[in-house]
Amino acid sequence: MLRLSVVILALAVSIPALAAPPSAFVDLRAPQALENLKRENPAHFAKVRQILAGLQEKPERVEGDWLQATFDAHDVDLSRMIVKTSYPPKQLLSFQLEQVRYTMYVVRRDMVGQFEPLH
Repeated sequence: MLRLSVVILALAVSIPALAAPPSAFVDLRAPQALENLKRENPAHFAKVRQILAGLQEKPERVEGDWLQATFDAHDVDLSRMIVKTSYPPKQLLSFQLEQVRYTMYVVRRDMVGQFEPLH
C-alpha cells in the first residue's frame, strides 16, 4: 500500500513537469506587439486576431473554455479577482499557443456598471 502511495505521488508530481514550458513570451499590451507577431509568426498572428475579434464581440467568452476549444490554447489564466478599474473594465488574460505564452487585457464591456438614481 505504501509503494502504491509513493508511485501515485511521484506521478502526480512528475506529470506537470512533462508539459513543455513556453519558449517565448509575448506581451500583447506592448505597442508594437501585433506587428512583430505578424512578421515573426503569421500563424499565431491569425489566431490572436481571431481571439481579439471574438472577445470584442462577446467578452464573456473568456470565462469558459472557448480559447481551449476553439484555438487549442493551454494554461489559460484569467485574473478573475482583479479587474482594472478603467472604463470599460479590463482583466488580465494569459494563455499559451504551442510554445509561446501570450498576455493581454480583455476589455469587459459586459461588466460595466449601471448608474441608478437614489430614491
